[in-house]
Amino acid sequence: MKSIQQSALGLVLATGASAATVFSDTGLSTPLAIADHDALGIRRNLTVTGLTLGTAYDVTVSLDIEGRGYGGYVGDLYAYLAHQTPDGTYEMVVLLNRPGRSADLSHGYGDDGLNITLSDAAEYDIHTYQSITSADGNGVLSGTWQPDRRLANPDTVTDDTERATTTLDSIVNGDANGNWYCFVADMESGGTTQLNGWSVSFTELSAVPEPASTLALAGLLSSALLLRTRRNNNP
Repeated sequence: MKSIQQSALGLVLATGASAATVFSDTGLSTPLAIADHDALGIRRNLTVTGLTLGTAYDVTVSLDIEGRGYGGYVGDLYAYLAHQTPDGTYEMVVLLNRPGRSADLSHGYGDDGLNITLSDAAEYDIHTYQSITSADGNGVLSGTWQPDRRLANPDTVTDDTERATTTLDSIVNGDANGNWYCFVADMESGGTTQLNGWSVSFTELSAVPEPASTLALAGLLSSALLLRTRRNNNP
């Protein structure tokens, strides 16, 4: 491809990356204990305002959960994120469902805590993270992971459980504003865990032109640039 055509195509494909808008649970000023072996768990909420109606967003969630005491393990945890739009529509996606729990490991992973980001765009599933990496020297998992998305009962879920199609991005449901809820529960007896903090981030997704439209626009830009070049080269 000629350089001038490459320039034109670059103009077509270039998109301005928008900065993420972050909403944090500022009301959680001190760590909140997650009751041991209690399916009622805890639920926190954020009110999101000021985002553009009808816009698609890339949604990510940050979770900071610390294990406290023997048995306060990552494999104990069940968590979901839910969104209620201003018109009352309610959607949810499972963030954690007993990470590591499988037919061979009924209690899940024994790491002490996690400080992670969950994103649809991540490469690996949080449920099987130990097949990819290990926690740090303090037993705390970090990194960016896909949400678990397994809707099964936490007492029976395994790595083979089918994952739901609902994603973080899809629960925006046309309007990212409204109430966002984070629920966390400890599903096994033993030590306790605590929620240190959580947040939800929104990055506007730029529309990608259809291939035919892209090529057509590239052709028009190429023609315009060529015409301008010829005029500049002629006395």
